[in-house]
Amino acid sequence: MEMIWVWLAVVAVSLIVEFFTWDLTSIWFAVAGLVSLILSAIDGINWVWQLGVFIVISALLIIFVRQICRKLLLKSDEKTNVDAFVGKKTTLLTGIVDANNMGTVKFNGVTWNAITENGVKLNEGTAVEVVRVDGNKMIVKETNSIEDTSDNDLKKNNEEKVISSANQKSSKNDKKSDEKVKEQEQVASKKELEEENK
Repeated sequence: MEMIWVWLAVVAVSLIVEFFTWDLTSIWFAVAGLVSLILSAIDGINWVWQLGVFIVISALLIIFVRQICRKLLLKSDEKTNVDAFVGKKTTLLTGIVDANNMGTVKFNGVTWNAITENGVKLNEGTAVEVVRVDGNKMIVKETNSIEDTSDNDLKKNNEEKVISSANQKSSKNDKKSDEKVKEQEQVASKKELEEENK
């Protein structure tokens, strides 16, 4: 009769731990403890047999049933933020040369590295569709149109290209004018030194 309280405690503690962890681990100890609790209520079954049944049932449930239940119960059909990009279309900001020289695409203001599944070279501005996301890379394939992509993303990509090239030209012009100013200052300071020496 004393073992009934032990198995009842095992069942209660296992259920409490499972309630707080939701890991589908201690629930199996509760099931095995329940079987041992029933065995302890039957006269003539030794505590050694009860413990053996508890260990065997716990092990079998954890090894065989836990994985199946985790797949069924913890399965999520919701796409993650990254999975939502699969099937989206856009244009390459920079071309893809091979697997080592990745191109780039932009979604929602974030630039992603992009490669093709089969290592095909794609030029800048090529319409692509996201096949899958692998870490920080988008695996893309060439597509004929970019109808499915929102116009805002395309406009942003095109505007950013124009702004980027304008900024590059502007910075080149700024460098040239800075160099001219420096040259003029150097010439002026040389003239001043020559006049002072005279």
